[in-house]
Amino acid sequence: MKIVVLNEGSSDSRVSASPETVKKINEMHHDVYVQKDAGVGSNFTDHEYEENGASIFEDKNVIRGADVIFKVNKPSADEIETFKENSILIGALDPFNNPDLIENLKNKKIIAFAMELMPRITRAQSMDILSSQSNLAGYKAVINASKLFGKAFPMMMTAAGTIAPAKVMVFGAGVAGLQAIATAKRLGAIVSATDVRLAAKEQVESLGGKFIMVESDELKDSETAGGYAKEMSEEFKIKQAELISQTLSSQDIVICTALIPGKKAPILISEDQVKSMKPGSIIIDLASESGGNCECSVAGEIKNIDGVLVSGSKNITSEIAQDASALFSKNLLNFFMILIDNDTKELNIDWEDEIITGTALTKNGEIIHKEFIK
Repeated sequence: MKIVVLNEGSSDSRVSASPETVKKINEMHHDVYVQKDAGVGSNFTDHEYEENGASIFEDKNVIRGADVIFKVNKPSADEIETFKENSILIGALDPFNNPDLIENLKNKKIIAFAMELMPRITRAQSMDILSSQSNLAGYKAVINASKLFGKAFPMMMTAAGTIAPAKVMVFGAGVAGLQAIATAKRLGAIVSATDVRLAAKEQVESLGGKFIMVESDELKDSETAGGYAKEMSEEFKIKQAELISQTLSSQDIVICTALIPGKKAPILISEDQVKSMKPGSIIIDLASESGGNCECSVAGEIKNIDGVLVSGSKNITSEIAQDASALFSKNLLNFFMILIDNDTKELNIDWEDEIITGTALTKNGEIIHKEFIK
């Protein structure tokens, strides 16, 4: 079987296969082709890939013969044109925001798997790209905030006086939010967090954070079967806005991580609330690419709103590409392993497996995922 690892180009420093995972695939007697300089942004050289059994290619005709294509991000229309019919595409395809991509994959008769649709089940944890990448995003958000913040995080007692610890508030206590809490605590900050899911309270407090929540009966049914937050009622949002207004003005740093799969990110911080914060305060919005939790955030930009810096994070895991690629690559390898027979190491896809049905977008010229069938 011929497996091709594509170069993500200048938009992303990550790569979908590391030299380590290439070696493991090569040991299964599959031919691995890595596009030239695909790993450079993650500090993986072409020579390392070759040492681990891969062939480096520049000629796009190599892609035309691929049985399996590994990608970090969704392929372009031009890239899809180079894929042969019935080839397998595995990557983060962002299907909710790219209906045209799904149509292109269908028309080209590609078997496409969107890894961000991975079911939240125990058996799939090692394949969950959202968890692995969100962990790093939460960490990096706090590090980026510390660079923008003009003060120290921990309390410091000196002969010249005492420096008060920074106050950090985290919106959303999912994987990214919990890592942001843990990182801010390690740096010595006083941390609080809010989430609509009652289950998050214990997790936040176990990391040393203070949990702030709206008292409401809606909280009893605020979580999907997959563990994600549901969109709340307008009445709840009003109560939440009041609570946030009471809390924000005393915060130094805010990390926004709240996302709802398949929908625009909820606006949790208004421009007026931003203006209520102290000059020098920082907002890092990890949800900016999905519309943002902060009304003022713009993906890829840092805006100054009355002295408050609002940073709209864009592909933040690409800023920590070596670790992000290593984890992403292992996620893809683990998924690839369930597509093949344990003994023969040849393709043997079980179309009844909930991991397969949960991630498969297109097959045989049809859209097969229940979320996207029109």
